[in-house]
Amino acid sequence: MSATQVDEGVSLKLLVSKKTNKVILAEAGKDFVDVLFSFLTMPLGTIARLVQKSDMGQVGVGCLSSLYGSVTNLHDCLLTVTCKEMLLQPGNSSEEYCRSIKLNIDDAKPSKHFICMNFPRCSHYLLSTFKNQRCNCGNLLARLVSVKSGKVYNGFVNDVATFIVTDDLVVIPNAMDTSFGVLQKFGVKSLSSVQEMTVNVTKNKVLDLLKCSLLSKSTLTDLFLVQKPLLNNSNFSPSIVGNSTTTNAIQIKVKVVMRKSDGKVMFAQGDEEFVDFLFSFLTLPLGGVIRMLEGYSSIGSVDGLYNSIIGIDGNKYLTGKEVKNRLINPVLAPQFKLSMQMFPINEQDSKYHCYYRFRGNESNPVYIADVGKSYDKNIEACKVLRLVPLKSSAGILKGFAKGPAMFMATDDLVVERMSPTSAVLLLNRLKTHLNDVEEKVVTIGIKEGLGILKASLTSRSALTNGLSHLLLLPEVMEHKWYR
Repeated sequence: MSATQVDEGVSLKLLVSKKTNKVILAEAGKDFVDVLFSFLTMPLGTIARLVQKSDMGQVGVGCLSSLYGSVTNLHDCLLTVTCKEMLLQPGNSSEEYCRSIKLNIDDAKPSKHFICMNFPRCSHYLLSTFKNQRCNCGNLLARLVSVKSGKVYNGFVNDVATFIVTDDLVVIPNAMDTSFGVLQKFGVKSLSSVQEMTVNVTKNKVLDLLKCSLLSKSTLTDLFLVQKPLLNNSNFSPSIVGNSTTTNAIQIKVKVVMRKSDGKVMFAQGDEEFVDFLFSFLTLPLGGVIRMLEGYSSIGSVDGLYNSIIGIDGNKYLTGKEVKNRLINPVLAPQFKLSMQMFPINEQDSKYHCYYRFRGNESNPVYIADVGKSYDKNIEACKVLRLVPLKSSAGILKGFAKGPAMFMATDDLVVERMSPTSAVLLLNRLKTHLNDVEEKVVTIGIKEGLGILKASLTSRSALTNGLSHLLLLPEVMEHKWYR
């Protein structure tokens, strides 16, 4: 009873409780589970862009949409056009896997690769995934080359594997006793109390599935049975962030402006390093965020999805030995790691060889390929390429924002250039009197950074919630977590 292909989508069989009208489980095959797993590889900037297209209504995912919109609206504040492109359409380190699945919803253009216009006479042998970066020889990296790989990508899940998916997206390999065990777990004593229904999952439905997975603890019920779901089940919980043992020497000082009457942050003021920290959220893969939060992010049903993969036998159910690690420990795409990266996440290490014909038109490169490809030495020559560090206008890879400059970020992470009137206008908009305002200088380290990151995905008060342990005022006698 696994999922099968129907027209443009995938047929999915659900078992629904007649009494509660809630989905108990879905029986799914490769195509549907590939979709769920692909969510974990997506950078947050990609998710922010995709959920804007959902037909499910204007429901935001924490502060993600406002942070993404800030990049769109900031003019002349980013170092280069490439910086803006990187944030609005961040790379996915598992792009090839996602593009090979049946219901891939990421409509970003495939990555392109560029080498020096003077190749192979240029001796620097640099490669870039962004056009018109400058080679060390002075020429542009603007010659487009194709990529060849001996690997055949076929999504994440083996073709014949079947799974049970619960309402909160726990994925369990299908075994003889799986269905009965899940039914018993949810208190189903008689098969007459459940009904079977079949739904067709299209790409448009997958967009809604993505949004539900981020906002609901009952994703399948809200997606298929509730006509207008109230997607407000995410809730910020500060406990796990405080238990993090990760250390990092990077610290950022900001001035926080808050209301004394309730302890709510109205905005924080910081330099370009603070903005780089916030904007870097958009480059982080969702699964990497869950890993850094130790599997307890409180983001919709994503924790259940992530943690269930840990227990799956990758050799038996997935398409390759490396696939499981890509899902539970995804890394940044090449060239996306900041020199001042606060979060403990690595960048994909990609090495390429460039093969070209050295007879005839030697300046015409043929293709690039992963290390290890054999070639005909009598016809082709080979040069090892390295990715060029993306440079700012000053020639130094540091971050995204221009500096020196001061910026302000509201509690829901709307970021803009600081001006003499911007703070006053915001206080007026929030109807806050000056005698109710308090300023504090706080230091953001890894603990605070993870707190803000978590709060930005589960609430509309990323700064208040993420910095709560630093902001308690005598006038505020109890913790108040803001949605």
